[in-house]
Amino acid sequence: MTEEIHDMHSGWNSLAAEMLYSSMRDRPSSEELAFYEKRIRENGGIALDQACGTGSHIFPLLAKGLEVHGADISDDSLNLAKKEAKKQEVNVILFNQVMEECDIPHRYGTIFSNSFQVIADREKAFTALQRFREHLVPGGQLLLELFIPWQVTQGVDCNDEDHPTHWNDMPIRDGKGEVKTTLWSESVDLFEQVLLSKRRYDVYVDGEFVRSETHAFWLRWYFHHEFVMMLEKTGYDNITTYGDYTDNPADQNSKVIIYGAYNPKML
Repeated sequence: MTEEIHDMHSGWNSLAAEMLYSSMRDRPSSEELAFYEKRIRENGGIALDQACGTGSHIFPLLAKGLEVHGADISDDSLNLAKKEAKKQEVNVILFNQVMEECDIPHRYGTIFSNSFQVIADREKAFTALQRFREHLVPGGQLLLELFIPWQVTQGVDCNDEDHPTHWNDMPIRDGKGEVKTTLWSESVDLFEQVLLSKRRYDVYVDGEFVRSETHAFWLRWYFHHEFVMMLEKTGYDNITTYGDYTDNPADQNSKVIIYGAYNPKML
């Protein structure tokens, strides 16, 4: 039997969406939440979470009294976000859109995302940066979390199919059973800077195997000066970095690197 591979570029759907929803109990961290809250308050206005998934950032930020919208390509993830909004009895504004086709009837003080690198096509990445800037108010800030895959720094075979990573088992939220997640790299192209990752979700109920799904997605990584030039080319200014959800500039020891860039103010 041929294994069906779910294309994550069509969104984190099915079990991938369920795992996003289940993981909302543990994320974001208090440091991450405080970082985004501070930036959004400083920038003023409405914020947009691009590739918001099931709303792990949106709901705690709404609880802080901020106005935050969400956009995502995944129907399943957005439906779970709506389910959570109903549970919490809050109003949440969500848009079903691809990042590089962002077309929303609002302008934002802050646009943020930790999923930009799933845009594997370089030209589409440029288009997304342009579309984001067009949706920022003058002086609004874009915040993007980027990382270099550890397969690049530790060797392309460190996480291949023979050396997979296993996540801790996770109970399905509002459902029966738990999920065992296995991740590995299908291919790593050091020249083109793209990585093909796969993850398999195995569902068990009362210890008995029930079903399995395999999801795949391409991811592109960027080096520091390369990405700064991309931001400059798409019209941003006052470009900076933040390391590990602090006000300090990122460096080679930062585990999390957030690029901050502004839509120029009108003269």
